[in-house]
Amino acid sequence: MTELALIRRPIVQPTDILTQLQTGQLLRVNGDRGNAIIICHRHHAELAGPGAVVGGPFDLDCNRVIPIGNISLVYPESRRDRQKGYVLRQRWILFTQHAMQSYVPLQRAKTMLILLHKYFDSEVIDQLPDEVIAQLVGVLPKTVEMLRQSWQPQVSSILKEAEQLVANG
Repeated sequence: MTELALIRRPIVQPTDILTQLQTGQLLRVNGDRGNAIIICHRHHAELAGPGAVVGGPFDLDCNRVIPIGNISLVYPESRRDRQKGYVLRQRWILFTQHAMQSYVPLQRAKTMLILLHKYFDSEVIDQLPDEVIAQLVGVLPKTVEMLRQSWQPQVSSILKEAEQLVANG
């Protein structure tokens, strides 16, 4: 860890993560594929995966964070790490925008759930609150709730659909 860092150890607790993001310090999501953090703002939420930068001026107004998998936040050591982190943050934003291509709220929620199930542990995704997933794609929490109730018996076919979506997109 560099001497420039305000923090000298990786941050792993959600309350500590939230506190650090609200200070404005630029940090990087540390973890492997299948791990990420959902950053909830007042009217929307953003997904940031491994290597993506968080904090700085982007997340000063966040009010909740939800870690997915085993992540920690670390200080980006070099200018190159920060630049790579910005690129990765942008890719995660584009990942979310892929789910928002439809004008139909139920379709947006379905696409987001399919993508989340494809990239992350299904047990973790199933435990995410409806309002968080709704904030990711701009739908009402009731829409996500209805979708989850309707597709419980169809999980295997949905995962196949997820593979097709990823292969085509």
